Amino acid sequence: MARVLCVWELGSDLGHLSHLRLPIAVALQLGHEVFLAARQLDRIAAVMGDMPITCLQAPFKQVALAGDQAVFPSYTHLLARQCFSGVDELEMYLRAWRALFDLVKPDIVLFEHSPTALIAACGYGFKKVLVGNGFAIPPQPLETGAPFAPFVNTPRTSEVLAGLRSDDAVLLTVINRALERLGVAGLRALADIYGQAHEQFLMTLPVLDHFGPRPGQRYLGVEPPKARLAPAWPVGAGPKVFGYLHAFPSLENLLQDLRSANVCALLHVRGLPPALREAYSGELICFTDQLIDLSTVAEQAAWVINHGNHNTLASFVRSGVPQLLIPLHQEHLFAALNLVAQGCALMAYQDQSGFSAEIAALNSNPQIRLRAAQLSAQCPDLASLDAAGHIARVLQSLLPSLSQ
Repeated sequence: MARVLCVWELGSDLGHLSHLRLPIAVALQLGHEVFLAARQLDRIAAVMGDMPITCLQAPFKQVALAGDQAVFPSYTHLLARQCFSGVDELEMYLRAWRALFDLVKPDIVLFEHSPTALIAACGYGFKKVLVGNGFAIPPQPLETGAPFAPFVNTPRTSEVLAGLRSDDAVLLTVINRALERLGVAGLRALADIYGQAHEQFLMTLPVLDHFGPRPGQRYLGVEPPKARLAPAWPVGAGPKVFGYLHAFPSLENLLQDLRSANVCALLHVRGLPPALREAYSGELICFTDQLIDLSTVAEQAAWVINHGNHNTLASFVRSGVPQLLIPLHQEHLFAALNLVAQGCALMAYQDQSGFSAEIAALNSNPQIRLRAAQLSAQCPDLASLDAAGHIARVLQSLLPSLSQ
């Protein structure tokens, strides 16, 4: 029996835990003991159910400053804003993670969007596996000296690339100074944070990869969401529209335009202000606090609205449903730009004054639905990907003396 530690540091969506659910299930089936250090403990039961795992609180930056992530040109800037801002702060997070590693004494660690934990893992002998969608597992540079993981919307001019390399050097110095204080050898490049991993489980598909398809990489697909309540649509006669959203600056503008378009909208909005619920509930718009079965929604809805959350978006891509995407942060933005480029979705902004043009297009343009169906046809059947079998084989290869 091996000790398997799964960690999740960044992000707030259930999708992060969902990416770990299958590896945890496989590890338990192989007879291993599983620990889960999660950013949000209150969300574990919704995904893991009653799996026999030991849960721990993951260390993470408590006071990340709010800011426009759309201006981040590369992964380097995301790490500097979301994970640590200086040597002293990073040292304390590294000490916390290393104390957790020393407590659990894992044979293998699975890292779901956990860059600080990966830095802390430098020097440890346990096996390391990256888990997550394309955004959580940035690709390795194709050339020595290339900037670390520039984002897809970052210009590749010589001036921009030189600036990125300079920023990489600054962050690498911060990391290596913190590691030096702990008596751990430093990194040669930022990409080594992820390059130290022995394997990776890309829980996505090439058509959904935030950095674009990666030749030679194995994709394990996106696990479908658990079955939930069937949608209870409003009584209106217009096109059925489902929304899975958070409260955002222009939410009321969206509600006004949905009502004006006479669509039949069922909306799950986290953080919905009571005043908006009262003002817009009626024959055309219905709000629900329950998680709705997305497969049933896909069969019944004319189109859907969401922020570009990977697992939600993937459910509707797989089903060929057109989408209106309203990104809230950079990961959402890249997912939205990808689908818009493929013609199966429209994108709007969270602070725009109105959404009537996008709603009208989704109601009337058959090409969007045609492209959504064509993209769906490019998604392989999940059974053919054999994600569980692949995960089991990887775990057995990395833990040959400890696997049953």
